[in-house]
Amino acid sequence: MIVRSCVFLTAFACATLRGQVPESAPVIEASGLSITKSEFELLLKSDSRYSTAFAQPATKRALGVEFGKAFALEAEARRRKLDQSLAVQLKIRNYSQQLLANELVVGLRQQYLNDPAALKNHYDSRRTFFDQPRVRHILVRFKGSTVPLRPGLRELSKDEARAKAAALHAKLAAGADFAATARNESDDSGSREKGGEMGFVPRGATAANFEAAAFSLPVGKVSDVILTEYGFHILQVEERKPVLLESVKDVVANELAHRDMDALILKGYKLNEAYFGK
Repeated sequence: MIVRSCVFLTAFACATLRGQVPESAPVIEASGLSITKSEFELLLKSDSRYSTAFAQPATKRALGVEFGKAFALEAEARRRKLDQSLAVQLKIRNYSQQLLANELVVGLRQQYLNDPAALKNHYDSRRTFFDQPRVRHILVRFKGSTVPLRPGLRELSKDEARAKAAALHAKLAAGADFAATARNESDDSGSREKGGEMGFVPRGATAANFEAAAFSLPVGKVSDVILTEYGFHILQVEERKPVLLESVKDVVANELAHRDMDALILKGYKLNEAYFGK
């Protein structure tokens, strides 16, 4: 019994020690290349794709295997001196530029998230931009749309759908009730029974053409016919509601970050016009 207990305690101690890897210890090695525990964990923490790795040992090991494969291939490429090729070095530089540009915008975004005054100033200058519209719409689909065809109806060509949408628009302009028309004519099954009611629409939730109309259309007005990948739409904005800064601060910070990026790009480089032309 004493022997069995000692064996159990020893096994338990070994299992515990297996998880106690020093920060500076290599956790992946391949032909002279390596990455330490602290470097590996910093890499995982800096990439949202790997954020769950620490909570799931199996996932962490699977990532280790994938990184190990990459290390093995890198080691062989370096053994063959591929990294000394000018063409390869230029490709690496290009990849690095893309990575650094992305890290720059991430850093700028975080900088503004930590600057409440800058967020508020920008939000106040564009408050109406963020107001959310409550939208009704009528959709006329055509062949090729991802929206399912309503049972009992035939496929319309794009020209036929455009003509139908134009006829519905004329009917609405003449005073037809928008909700009733949507219930009878819209191909959007999600909103048709509600008279085309979509609720409040946030920015980024719909196709660009649809969003541009929804956020610029005066309350109560009927839009022109709008084309998206789903078909032809007619919109009506029922009302608009203000959106609090707290709800859109990520969007505001992103706008400010990209504003700074645009300013950096504007005067940040020069082309040889003898080579590129004007």
